This record gives sequence, structure tokens and C-alpha cells, in this order.
Amino acid sequence: MWYLRLILLVLVNVAVALFALANIRETVILRWWSTHSTGTPVNLTAALLVAYLLGFLTFLAISAIREMRLRRRCSRLEREMRAMREELNALRTAPLEGALSGEVETEEGERGAP
Repeated sequence: MWYLRLILLVLVNVAVALFALANIRETVILRWWSTHSTGTPVNLTAALLVAYLLGFLTFLAISAIREMRLRRRCSRLEREMRAMREELNALRTAPLEGALSGEVETEEGERGAP
């Protein structure tokens, strides 16, 4: 499945690169905060590159946060699993006093018949 993502990513990068190369001499007007301003003329290729990088960095930050949460959850689950295995091993090796002889231990520690 990872190779399909890689192929898709390569195709998108190639398409963006071809579009940028086809429009290398074009300029666009960027209006930063107000639609009434005159704006700043910017090369279309540079504007595309900046927008692409901002999108990539946003995706990277969101993915890193998600990855940290998953790793923290995985570590917690591994600790719980280790504790459960230790408890299970302790229960497996615990002596069964009176279980084979038919005796039952009472609350005062005396042995008696079942």
C-alpha cells in the first residue's frame, strides 16, 4: 500500500513541477490582508512553491503530532501488556495449597475439610 502512496506523491509532484515550468514567466498579484490594496506582484512559480511548502509543513506538523500520540499509546499498551504477562506468569507458578489434597484454608488460617 505504501508504494501506491509513493506513486501518487510522485505524480502530484511531477504535475506541480510541469505546471510551474509551463508558467515560469507569469506573475500574479498577491493581496495580503485587504482586497482594496494594490497587492504585490509575485512570480507564479514562486507563489506555487511557497503554497506547496506551507501545505507540506502543515501536513508534517499534523502527522508528527499524530505519530507522537500513537507512539505514546503504543508504549502505554506495551507496559500494560508486560504487567499482565508478569501477573499471568506469577499466577501460573503460584502454589495451589490444599487444592490437590482436598483441604480448604479458612479465614483464620486453619485447615479443614471442604
